[in-house]
Amino acid sequence: MNKFNISKKTRFIGIRNFRDDLYRLVKAYASLEGRTISSIFEEAIMMWIKSRGDPEEIRIWAELDEAYESNMKTIMQSISTSEGREGYAAACGGRFLGFFNSHEEAAKAIKRECKTHALILELPIRGRKIIELGLPW
Repeated sequence: MNKFNISKKTRFIGIRNFRDDLYRLVKAYASLEGRTISSIFEEAIMMWIKSRGDPEEIRIWAELDEAYESNMKTIMQSISTSEGREGYAAACGGRFLGFFNSHEEAAKAIKRECKTHALILELPIRGRKIIELGLPW
């Protein structure tokens, strides 16, 4: 497996203000090589990433960010049906673990149930600042 491949999912992207002459060149080369334009762009992006050195730290941050988004989405869906709930909510691997009366109970559930990154959210979240994860620089 390619160590740069964080997941096998694909995503539709649009590129604004891309030079038309460059696009025509990419399209021509892709056609001559029997490839897709996306494979050419992926190859170019991989070369650009490799030119930056070892991407292991960035890959870890990307995995953390993906896990955070998945766990946050799971918790938000679960608390939307439990209005006025207090305490703590926990999730890991995109799976909701439940509501807990204390942070310690939530942490024990995570330790028991999770092999991946987890999230504990104190409830209620109204008026609270949610800290978004991102790269450390």
